[in-house]
Amino acid sequence: MTLYLDSSALVKRYVAEEGSGEVLVAMKNAEVWSSCRVGFVEVVRAVGLKAGNKVSRKVKEDWLIFEVLDVDQALVERAAELAISHRLRSLDAVHLAAALELRDDDPVFATWDARLHRAAREHGLRTLPAALD
Repeated sequence: MTLYLDSSALVKRYVAEEGSGEVLVAMKNAEVWSSCRVGFVEVVRAVGLKAGNKVSRKVKEDWLIFEVLDVDQALVERAAELAISHRLRSLDAVHLAAALELRDDDPVFATWDARLHRAAREHGLRTLPAALD
């Protein structure tokens, strides 16, 4: 299974918060970890602010084993459409557009953002958590 992690999900690997256990189990069971390149900035920043530089260095080390989707013109055009149609924040739309590029792999899309979670489900992606209030 390919596990696509947006920043709200990936931060949970490094900072103990609600959902951290689910993320750790899913990452252990996944064959591939995937994210968009912008996730690196988001996660290093969030982890650094919450847990300090030592923990943010672990993010940088782990990033080397991720399947990273790069931002190109096609991705940002799709993201812009998704942002408008689902009223998503810009970087959330970039994450969804990136995950949709993995569709052939039937990825699991991990996010704890309710609007992004709903949009991912509407596009047929399996999600982690399966339901989000």
